[in-house]
Amino acid sequence: MKQIYLLWVVLLIGMSSCGGRKKSEISTERMMYQIDSVDQVTGLQRMQVSRVNQTITCNGTSYELFVERTPCDSLPAVKSELGLFADNRIVVRLTSAKGERVFAKTFTKQTFSGHVNPDNLRYFILEGLVFDEEKTMKGKNIVLAASICYPQTDLYIPFSITITPGGKMSISKNEDMEGMPPLPEED
Repeated sequence: MKQIYLLWVVLLIGMSSCGGRKKSEISTERMMYQIDSVDQVTGLQRMQVSRVNQTITCNGTSYELFVERTPCDSLPAVKSELGLFADNRIVVRLTSAKGERVFAKTFTKQTFSGHVNPDNLRYFILEGLVFDEEKTMKGKNIVLAASICYPQTDLYIPFSITITPGGKMSISKNEDMEGMPPLPEED
């Protein structure tokens, strides 16, 4: 991971060596931080805000699905060898085509605490949540895919969130993570 940061620094220096601070250099810096932003004072890294509003279909019925992920400084930050990371909150709202609320919930990684070893949960952040069209088409319920992850790595735990047409929710872990590598000890 350090090699990737080094590559970004070399790329940024190479692009800025062509002159003073131009618009292209500013754009490059913004493009570089589209994945995360870093607080220059505290070093706290935050994922970008993400909003998706989409029309989905389940059993021939249309719904409006709204999903918004925002970094949340009021949640405990996650520390790893790659830095300090803000955890995320994800708001989900599901409404019928008539505008009636079917489901609404704010998710944090604690929502999934019943499925993860508490000693490991503190090392993870809530990464994302999306509509799982394939699983929804196979069943009679709306299925969302969610994951918590070790920041800036490919180490994640996937979950399925099932929502019935009546608005009842259940969560299941998608795969057994018993083979998960050991996580670092706290300093």
